[in-house]
Amino acid sequence: MPRSVRIAAFAAALAAAVLCSGGRAGAEPEPGTGGDAETVVLLHGMGRGRASLWVLDTRLRQAGFKTLNFPYVTHSKSLDTLSDSLREFVHENVAPGARYHLVAHSLGNIIIRNGFKRGFPPGLGRIVMLAPPNQPAELARALKDNPIYRWFTGDSGQQLASAEFYAGLPVPEVEFGVIAGDRGQSVTFKEPNDGVVTVDSTRLAGMKDWVLVHHAHTFIMNSRHVALLCAQFLRHGNFALTEGMELSETADVLLENETETGRDPSENGNAAP
Repeated sequence: MPRSVRIAAFAAALAAAVLCSGGRAGAEPEPGTGGDAETVVLLHGMGRGRASLWVLDTRLRQAGFKTLNFPYVTHSKSLDTLSDSLREFVHENVAPGARYHLVAHSLGNIIIRNGFKRGFPPGLGRIVMLAPPNQPAELARALKDNPIYRWFTGDSGQQLASAEFYAGLPVPEVEFGVIAGDRGQSVTFKEPNDGVVTVDSTRLAGMKDWVLVHHAHTFIMNSRHVALLCAQFLRHGNFALTEGMELSETADVLLENETETGRDPSENGNAAP
């Protein structure tokens, strides 16, 4: 099959997958409780919806955090507009000066990085990046002229393919950690990948920690193990899941009962950056 045909087929399949896996509104989880709990603002990926982060949202609340789920659409708004909307969302929903964190999947991380051009409200603690395209995305470069991809991803999809755009994209000014996946595909990639971004393209100079998990891009946020890694980094600034970590009883139970199919025991340690 010619490469152009394979790319077009993959673009159509990708669009169908994201439309069917979280773009619907769904029921939003109830906000967390607890007067001293820190807030986590969640950002979904391209073409998805807040419902795609429902599982992670629930687990972070079980771990003792308050959660807020930032809604956005990509096909009709620029990245600058989305970043401005994120800052306004934080300003309106987080008490002035209160400590909050950001956890984002895929494109959500680019919205965050772009937001540092104008800065965030005071109180920003740490950032966890799930499967971030921190370097120009090979898949975006391959698909940027495909009409399905252009319609579906809008301005954001074109910028993900631009080296010039990435050259001007800020690095977060707070501690941030990266969780990458390697359960990918070989239609458009030769190197290790999660199905959408390569493992190497998730790395970013200045990251406090980096860890590799054996999950695919689209559903990496549904992993119990990934939720625990998020909670660990938000509290301690690292991905080292040890017996002495200070997580809630619920989170400890999640760790003890980890039973995901195909989970590699080596996930319980950090991969060297």
